[in-house]
Amino acid sequence: LAGATADMRITTRALRQEVAHVPSPEGLDFEGAGLVVSDNDIGVYCRPETGNYVLAGSEDPPCDPHDWADPDDFNRDFSDQATTQALRLAQRMGGLKLPNRMRGVVDLYDVTEDWLPIYDRSAIDGFYMACGSSGNQFKNAPGAGRLMAGLIEYCESGGDHDTEAFRFKLAHIDYELDTASMSRRRQINPDSSFSVLG
Repeated sequence: LAGATADMRITTRALRQEVAHVPSPEGLDFEGAGLVVSDNDIGVYCRPETGNYVLAGSEDPPCDPHDWADPDDFNRDFSDQATTQALRLAQRMGGLKLPNRMRGVVDLYDVTEDWLPIYDRSAIDGFYMACGSSGNQFKNAPGAGRLMAGLIEYCESGGDHDTEAFRFKLAHIDYELDTASMSRRRQINPDSSFSVLG
């Protein structure tokens, strides 16, 4: 990265994740009427998926070991983990049947030490970072895009984000977000959940 990461205190590494896509129970329009649900008791979250499937992902409970991976060489095949997540979800969703062959996604989360994202400039002028989302920022993508646009405009207009962090005005509530909490140079946040929950 040509020195872009030279002054970072927070770093990232790749965590392999499996997300199962299982058919919705018969007669249930989960794609149209389903909700995003997070269930800490079973360690699974779910949401509607295209084709009337239910997406089941892990909330990283202590019984699920982390699978740190080489981003250039990792296994994209399902293990028993995806089946375990679907079985956990079946405890809550009557009629959920597991297919003979699991479908879904096997890929990587870009995880920081405190599992909180980096939305920041880099040590190279004009190079910006939106990384380390640790699997918990998909729901924030539109806001993260607006935050990054504001940060870039702030820096490119002469603002010194490293000494006086950009403050992002939220559109729908009267609140300004201090983006120093998302800095590449921050200290690890001891109040983080240190999990996909953010």
